[in-house]
Amino acid sequence: MARRNRQQVPAGRRSVSAPLAGKPKSQSGGDPVDRRKGVRRLTGFAGEVRGELAKTDFPNRHQTWQSTSVVLAACVLVGLYLYGLDQVFARLVQHLVDLQN
Repeated sequence: MARRNRQQVPAGRRSVSAPLAGKPKSQSGGDPVDRRKGVRRLTGFAGEVRGELAKTDFPNRHQTWQSTSVVLAACVLVGLYLYGLDQVFARLVQHLVDLQN
């Protein structure tokens, strides 16, 4: 039996590195964007920012208060935990220093 050196790729499948139509695509999958200069570039950017902010769902006052209280409670709990560990290790070190003397 003859040995095959290359595996045959099924019809319809391409290599991942093969370009689609001879020209490389951008990382995002779209066509490259024309670069504008100066004030037009700045106004275009500002328009894109406003468009993206219009899609954003901002939290209301109640959601903000809930999130803030969860973060503060977590900070207090972690602070108390670290304070407790600090006290334990401080006493342990003090005990070891007393044994040396």
